[in-house]
Amino acid sequence: MWQTRVNKIWQMSKWFVGGGVLSVLFYDNVGYVHTVRGRSMSPTLNPGPTRTLLRERVWLSKFSFTPLVGDIVVFRSPKHGNRLAMKRVAATSGQTIVPSKLMKSGGSPVLIKPGYVWVEADNRDTAGRDSNEYGQLHEKMIVGKVTWLLWPWSRIQDLRKTQPPYFRLNDQTESDQTESDQTASIFEQTKMVPEG
Repeated sequence: MWQTRVNKIWQMSKWFVGGGVLSVLFYDNVGYVHTVRGRSMSPTLNPGPTRTLLRERVWLSKFSFTPLVGDIVVFRSPKHGNRLAMKRVAATSGQTIVPSKLMKSGGSPVLIKPGYVWVEADNRDTAGRDSNEYGQLHEKMIVGKVTWLLWPWSRIQDLRKTQPPYFRLNDQTESDQTESDQTASIFEQTKMVPEG
């Protein structure tokens, strides 16, 4: 009798252990549901109240990828240990950018080093912790890419197709600029110029 019970417990334990291992592997290599905190990515994310039950949920993909301008990424904050932050890539390796907080004062452009990116909040009215505070972010600090908004149901969407509210590339000719100004919608105060 006791041997039968031990055998059943052993079989159940193997299922639990196996399920736990698979869960960890999935979490580390595929992705997981991530809760959006704060208003720094508003109005793209958390455009309304940010109380715990009303915070939006997104899918964070852990698949390997090359960061591109416009990607929403989750990363380990350089100044706050293992704390995770979510911002949008504003410039990548080889590009130059005038930080949004320096635009009005006429700050000098920053050249993005190889292996680094520049990240900024969609909501410029918040004191979001981004590259304006801690500078260029090493790509190795990036945990994953935000791909889908999952909750609330009414706002489900592919976030890879979204554009931040202030964006304009300034590497165009004057004739192109007039047309672009009518449709530009990502980082309007951010000035990006290709290296050259």
